[in-house]
Amino acid sequence: MNKLCTACIAITFTFLSACSSQHNSSPSQKLVATKAGWQLTRPLVNLYDYELIDVRSGKPVVVDLSFNNGGLLDYDVVFIGENHGHPGNHLAQAAIYHRMLDSGEKVILSMEQFERDVQPIVDDYLAGKIGEWPLRHFGRAWENYKSSYRPLVEMAKQHDLPVIAANAPKDIVVCIGREGLSVLDKVPAQRKNQIASSFYMPEEGAYFEKFTGLMNKKLKSISSDNDPKRVKPNLNSYHAQVVRDDTMAESIDKALAAHPEHKLVHLNGHFHSASGLGTVERLKLRGNSKTAVIQPVMVSDANSPSFNDKDIETGDYLLLIYALPEQVKTAKNRKVWMKNVYKRSEHDCSFGNNHAKSQGA
Repeated sequence: MNKLCTACIAITFTFLSACSSQHNSSPSQKLVATKAGWQLTRPLVNLYDYELIDVRSGKPVVVDLSFNNGGLLDYDVVFIGENHGHPGNHLAQAAIYHRMLDSGEKVILSMEQFERDVQPIVDDYLAGKIGEWPLRHFGRAWENYKSSYRPLVEMAKQHDLPVIAANAPKDIVVCIGREGLSVLDKVPAQRKNQIASSFYMPEEGAYFEKFTGLMNKKLKSISSDNDPKRVKPNLNSYHAQVVRDDTMAESIDKALAAHPEHKLVHLNGHFHSASGLGTVERLKLRGNSKTAVIQPVMVSDANSPSFNDKDIETGDYLLLIYALPEQVKTAKNRKVWMKNVYKRSEHDCSFGNNHAKSQGA
């Protein structure tokens, strides 16, 4: 081994030891009440750092995962919300799942990051029939799979536990967002089981208001017309979101029914589970599963990490994490950034029906 490799390994072990020591020093990790809410007595030192806070009782307490699971195993389903790509958020997910498995419980891993139609590929990987490259390639794993999700999938594989490809296929979701719910009539019969069998889509209530409010904000940020009357809620986008939520909820419900002695951890973008809305409320409509939500909070000041009562309302547990860098600052860069973020996906929203008609089918 060359000197460079030896140095890299030494640095890695030093970093991991530092992270471990931060989460093992339970007595010094306390919360103090402030006028605005609560503050952690230690700083978050980098983007890998995090702190899990139990806020169920109204009096928040730090959960030391090196000693216990903080009551997470009292639940049938634990939703771990994430800011996609945040290193501390993903590190915490792995630590939480590891702690729950370390208790001896059988805990299924359910993932927004794999879609229902690739479940056979996920199963083949877990059974050792294929390698990781086919899993990532044919399973359409997210770009950050190796750094963010591989550790959890490998833990499930090691413990011979299922991994649920919970999400609705992207092409169906994108086409609903583009053309509306009428797209569902075009989905071939053999693909109907890739989405939920029923959907709960009220056009009122907390989740509807939250989603359409977010969409309005995004539309205003990219619109050259600042007249708020011209910015209307995009119901197609809302319906596409609900198709994801209901499909994930149904996937979780079916997994629990198939494995009655198991508990389940579900990974999703935090919007899907914040305040017990989205996927969480749709799971509750399907049964009596006892659920807990872990909601990430990017703190505004890493040196004095804090949260308030409004944050407490978003989860049973809060995950305090370091704020990500600001993505764009100038109008010129924002224009390019928005074009890349919201570029049109190329999907056949006829699902082959137009081709079949042209062939005389």
